[in-house]
Amino acid sequence: MNQNKTSRYFKYAIGEIILVVIGILIALQINNWNEGKKAKEKECQVLTEIISDLEYTLADIDRVLNTRTNNLKRTINSMKTIITVLKTNQPYYDSLAYNFRAINAYDEINFKTSGYQSLVSIGTDLVENPELRSSIGQFHTSSINSIKGGFQEIHLDFYSYMIDFYRKKFTTSFNQEGLDKLVPNDFEALKKDKEYLQSLHAFLGVNIAYLDILNEAYAEAEQLKKDIETYIND
Repeated sequence: MNQNKTSRYFKYAIGEIILVVIGILIALQINNWNEGKKAKEKECQVLTEIISDLEYTLADIDRVLNTRTNNLKRTINSMKTIITVLKTNQPYYDSLAYNFRAINAYDEINFKTSGYQSLVSIGTDLVENPELRSSIGQFHTSSINSIKGGFQEIHLDFYSYMIDFYRKKFTTSFNQEGLDKLVPNDFEALKKDKEYLQSLHAFLGVNIAYLDILNEAYAEAEQLKKDIETYIND
């Protein structure tokens, strides 16, 4: 009888232990589920902020590329026009003054990266999709650095040699609308100035390279925004 009681107690104890273990596992599973839910909510929050940042960046790239007055595309077209006029020995005409003025019209891109900074501070592994995680990092490091580098090259070239031509060979004037323009002091001498023409060619190349960088970055940011939106909504 004692042996049977011991056997029953032993089985009962084993059963209790199993129930306790199952209870612990269920509690751990619920805790993991709650933590996973919190992580997913945080991931969605950070990615939504990154989308907002990308929208801001896209708008500012568009401003530099396509604003109604001074923009990078207009600057490049103005340089091409001036180079053609100088090389083909064309006579001066009034609208050229606006082309000369447009050459120094360029702006720096303003980036908003608070969402990405939040992601880095939490840990980039918060984004579960490895391809999306890599794309986000690529844009916010390599691509943004390329844009900044392109702008710095334009900035450096302009203040290294182009600005001296403006100081020595042009006069600023204004029309009735108050728009400023640059008028050559001696247009015939400017056409014969090989240094100016060579410098203008070099500066044109730098601007075209910057335009290519901005176009590529715009397409990349636009695609990244779509990819994040698709990921969030899946």
